Amino acid sequence: MRRQILCLMAAALFVIGGCSKKDPNQISTEKMQLYTAYYKSIMEMDRFQEKSDFYDLEVVMNQLPDGTYRYYVILDNPQVAMVDVEMLVIDEAVDYSQTAVIAPSVGLLENEEYSLIPHQVYPKLGYVKGLMASGETASPTVNLNVLVLWKDYAKLKETREYLQLTGDFENQNETPQPEPEETHDDLPAEDEDDSE
Repeated sequence: MRRQILCLMAAALFVIGGCSKKDPNQISTEKMQLYTAYYKSIMEMDRFQEKSDFYDLEVVMNQLPDGTYRYYVILDNPQVAMVDVEMLVIDEAVDYSQTAVIAPSVGLLENEEYSLIPHQVYPKLGYVKGLMASGETASPTVNLNVLVLWKDYAKLKETREYLQLTGDFENQNETPQPEPEETHDDLPAEDEDDSE
């Protein structure tokens, strides 16, 4: 049952998630420069948080048929308005500066902008329920450094948080059953489920 929930959750969030299989040749120079600057800032950071007061962030892992593992970094449950959210995930075991692999990210390399507003989901306007970045590893345990950036509702103040997470496939907790969605009287009924 847990694997079914994880697979459904991963499939639902993949629509708004990033992954590490982006082609560097298809990414604009400006976006690659920003990616490089964010990557360097994570590598130079010496103090990481374990959690945020502004949102929930967790790692979920699945084993793939070839014996490797896919990890999903899920950001959801915003406590404040988070506009133009960007997230970059660095696996400590990978030196991305020495490989052609792009680190998992969301809102950074694509042309979409994502915002998380408490109790509001309207994907057509970029207000999503959550974000997900995923990557692959050969190990059942992965140590991740995550940079999350966002602006306030007026887009006047930018906030950056550096977090450190560990994904452990063999000892991860049972995934709780999803709670029923609250109704949004101000949104069209057919758009509420598009965010997952």
